Amino acid sequence: MNARELQDLLRDLLEELIFARGDGDGPLADLAERTAGISALRTYDDAGILTHDKGLVVECDDGGEFQVTIVRSGRGDSEEDDA
Repeated sequence: MNARELQDLLRDLLEELIFARGDGDGPLADLAERTAGISALRTYDDAGILTHDKGLVVECDDGGEFQVTIVRSGRGDSEEDDA
């Protein structure tokens, strides 16, 4: 797995949880409620962040914003580039 794949996976997982909020009977309902307060997610590329790093911009209902940067700390078995 490379940094872009992890970024996209995390974005997709968080978006699914956000969309599942309020789905009281759904299997993800309890976990989805923990995303309360998150209003939007964007990748660094989508947000126009000028960096070679991959990551997410998390926008909150209260106007706050967080950046979550993904940095590979070891090569592992995969020789894929962090495209």
